Amino acid sequence: MLAMLVATPTNPLLITPVGVLIALLFAASIIGVLGWMLHLPPETELSRTASRAVRSLNKMTRILVPLLHCSEETDRALALALQMARHRNGSVWALAVIEVPFMLPLDATLGEEEERVQALIERARSVARQTPSTLTVRVLKARQAGPAIVYEATQSAADLIIVANCPVRVRGSLQQIDPAVEYVLKHAPCEVLVLSGARVPPPHEQEPAPLAPQHASTEESQHGSPTHEVSQELSGTSR
Repeated sequence: MLAMLVATPTNPLLITPVGVLIALLFAASIIGVLGWMLHLPPETELSRTASRAVRSLNKMTRILVPLLHCSEETDRALALALQMARHRNGSVWALAVIEVPFMLPLDATLGEEEERVQALIERARSVARQTPSTLTVRVLKARQAGPAIVYEATQSAADLIIVANCPVRVRGSLQQIDPAVEYVLKHAPCEVLVLSGARVPPPHEQEPAPLAPQHASTEESQHGSPTHEVSQELSGTSR
């Protein structure tokens, strides 16, 4: 006698109201996340301006730092340039200008002025040693620092000039903006970033103070120099 087994078909997919509700909630959450990710806010003039500013800043990879004074502001300007170049795979070069009076030829030897410039270079190298970036140093002879800086920026196709401003005395009067910095702001072929320290009160607000030695040697030579009188480079790249 043969026993016949009849298999009863079963439904492996059991649909319940709770399961349907969970599935709907899951699908709604997925759709919501995708909609949030794909939704782009309307572009406004402000956002376009901000985007252009960021793009232009990222393109600044060739940075020139003039060495005008032995000061903390100059150290900060150089350190900022080195940090910017490091993150943009850019290059930084520092420019020191030997200012030659009009009564002397451009190739004249100026012991005191050249010693001042050498001190600026050594200080710049000391700042550069604190970062893993490479610093190139150039020295130019010119009648005035401002035109020499503009000349160097033009010839080297600089994207940005970062210069430190220090109040200086010109023919006895205190000027809050260095004449060289003012010239660069007016004639630079690229963007200029000026770092300035605390404001020095005018003479009637402070007691007279002796001038620092490094300013005394340069205050008489920062006037009236045509840009084409910048001489050839005196020193090459240094690390």
